[in-house]
Amino acid sequence: MRPAPIRTQRQDGFTLIEVLITIFVTAVGLLTVAGLQAASKKVNFETAQRTSATALAQDMVERMRANPGAKSSYLTSDATTVASATGCAAASAACSSTDLAAYDVYQWGQRLLGAEERDAGNNSTGGLVNPTGCITYNSTSKVYRVVVAWRGYSAVPISTSSSDPASDTCGTGLSRYTDPLTSGANDLLRRLIVVEFI
Repeated sequence: MRPAPIRTQRQDGFTLIEVLITIFVTAVGLLTVAGLQAASKKVNFETAQRTSATALAQDMVERMRANPGAKSSYLTSDATTVASATGCAAASAACSSTDLAAYDVYQWGQRLLGAEERDAGNNSTGGLVNPTGCITYNSTSKVYRVVVAWRGYSAVPISTSSSDPASDTCGTGLSRYTDPLTSGANDLLRRLIVVEFI
């Protein structure tokens, strides 16, 4: 009887090169996901800022419509710098329509800054990033314009068309919206919401 022939089995498995390629492909995939996550957070933050700015602009429009006799008293170049006004929130407060307008502008400026939203350490947690609130009146077209400006993440070109609402000058020249990645003073990081009404 002959002994059975010995079969040599070939080793099957991963070589070091295959393992390295797998690690490289996985790393590239994870870095891509991390980049998408960061971009998504920026977009979500910009969207939240725009939503807040829209609500705040509309809030001021409604306040002005509720006090039509004092619309001209609402005009301001920056509501965030308005000094404290007579409190007109209490039912017993004796405020004229002009007092109410001053109070509304002050309150609006505080809301833009997020002064009403505080954490446990009494730090402001709401509002917009470097906001500016402007209210203007065009005597030719008889249109009031409520503008909310804030600081965005990335630079955008500045509109030069006078018919474009983005060409509004609210917040320009304050160094709040200068892009540090470009030279000189500019307003490339300025974002705007513009609401016009009669």
